[in-house]
Amino acid sequence: MITPYSSDLKYMNPQPPSCRNISKTTVIDSGSIRVLYAMNAIDIRKLDTYDDLQRLEIGAKHSKYYSYFVFNRDSTITFQAIATGHEDMFNSDRMRITMIIDGKFQGWSEYLFSEFFKDFSTNEQTEYSRMPFFLERENVQYTEPIPIQKWNINNDTLTVAGYLCQKATCRFRGREYIAWFTNDIPISNGPWKFGGLPGLILKVYDKDKLYTFECVGIENHKQKYPVTILNSLQQYNKMDRMKVWKLKKSAQENYYQLVGLSPKDGKPFPKLYPYNPLELE
Repeated sequence: MITPYSSDLKYMNPQPPSCRNISKTTVIDSGSIRVLYAMNAIDIRKLDTYDDLQRLEIGAKHSKYYSYFVFNRDSTITFQAIATGHEDMFNSDRMRITMIIDGKFQGWSEYLFSEFFKDFSTNEQTEYSRMPFFLERENVQYTEPIPIQKWNINNDTLTVAGYLCQKATCRFRGREYIAWFTNDIPISNGPWKFGGLPGLILKVYDKDKLYTFECVGIENHKQKYPVTILNSLQQYNKMDRMKVWKLKKSAQENYYQLVGLSPKDGKPFPKLYPYNPLELE
């Protein structure tokens, strides 16, 4: 679904980036399990109420977490470009990822346009952050030790995606979280930066429920699939985490000034959503 710019919107996010060519990748691992998470679903049974559908791929030495909606859009355009011999379409305004795509979200968000790779051999995580339209030269990456959440586990249970889960709570970088993990899948991982429990996290949300990740499907593959990384990600500018945080805040709150856009027909741009990220510190 394509949602055009509308000056009638009360609030708006920065414009999403152009589609990218995802045909050139490097295999870094292989895995047999993929986990799908609904992000901020109004109704978990209805795909079109999600902000995003996100996927966790788990290999022996690496895991990868990314937007499945955005991946599918990039994949479609890459296939069309290669099939028609028009790879220049990646530089076209018409090829921007204009949200809504299968979900309700409007515009750019770091949670749709960032990819997270955990390297268990070095105990490091790298975020590759794809910036909004007109700011794509500012695409950035940073590497940090795999974040550690200090969980408190209690005996409460909940069934998520058909799996019996146990409750855990923590405070992490300025927010309090509730997570539900399953011992039936003894993998210490989860959506976004979450992990560190004795089983796979199938649902997690902050105390105010501004952000919710809930498993909606688990794929078990008899034949292992390749876990890949886009070659182009290595070209992203390297920064430390807090500099990236400040850049994303500026892109979210001062987008029009940063890119020098002017409103059409004298109509003012709608207000931008204030930056209210998962990480407050």
